[in-house]
Amino acid sequence: MKFIWDKILRLLKERKEKEALKSAHYSYLYARYILKGRFEKGEDIISKYACYSCWYALNVLRSRFEKGEDIISKSAEHSYYYAREVLKSRFEKGENIISKSACYSYYYALDVLKGRFEKGENIISKSDGYSKLYKKNIYDYTTEKEQKEQLEKEIKEVEGLKNSITVHYLYGIEV
Repeated sequence: MKFIWDKILRLLKERKEKEALKSAHYSYLYARYILKGRFEKGEDIISKYACYSCWYALNVLRSRFEKGEDIISKSAEHSYYYAREVLKSRFEKGENIISKSACYSYYYALDVLKGRFEKGENIISKSDGYSKLYKKNIYDYTTEKEQKEQLEKEIKEVEGLKNSITVHYLYGIEV
């Protein structure tokens, strides 16, 4: 296997750009291992494939690859990885496709949103395994967290009311 990689890299070094522009695979490898940076001429071909667009963003650009987002958004797997590894936040363009997979909906909620993913809850509910995990790790946690936030809000309101009553008492203001 190492021999094949060495051969490909040697070929890319020798023929450089011309060879790299023949495929998304070669363009990605050329950018990552030869240029060790952005390869603008190869971005059009890279942007035709979700996996290469995702890898290019992650390993070469180390940031968003807007040109490849349309194709990435057509793959639940790559939309999830792009959101988790590259954007490190929501990837709204990919949420519709993610919501069609119980597995990626669950992990998107867990790893990216760190809370409920309502678009994916229907498909998750149809999977015994992921629905149990979702309920245990996300839904119960989220509702518990929401309940705690609501309780804290109510406590602040009571504290405010208590302070208001104290002020009224001190200054002889009738309530």
